[in-house]
Amino acid sequence: MNGRLLRLLPARLLRRLGYGAVYVDQDALAAVLEADLDTARAGQPADLRKALERLTSPLEFQPGLAALHRETADTVVYLCNLVSASETHLDLHDPDQHRLYEDLVAAARAAEDLRLCVATATARTLPVPDTTTAELQHR
Repeated sequence: MNGRLLRLLPARLLRRLGYGAVYVDQDALAAVLEADLDTARAGQPADLRKALERLTSPLEFQPGLAALHRETADTVVYLCNLVSASETHLDLHDPDQHRLYEDLVAAARAAEDLRLCVATATARTLPVPDTTTAELQHR
């Protein structure tokens, strides 16, 4: 949808069309993006903070890390779909639209890197096999 048209449509109609809030002012968008992390931190329930304090062994980290991995996988898929849509629908000869495409590709790669890091951390929560017992049984 044309950006100029998006500016003219009421927010309720935009949501029905599948759009979230659309910002046309750079300062307003910057303020919302800056507030996202603060909002996430403030929204963290007190019981979650208490539960995190009780994590005392690697295995106890596993459920949260596995859930985070699912979320990062969703993010990777979402960004890859945006990259695909941008390849199809954007005018990549336009410098601004091409930069958006490049930023989406970079974001997808960064999200995949994060997913792999979370997967590695999750794998490290598994108990380490006792090698001395295995060696004694093997003899």
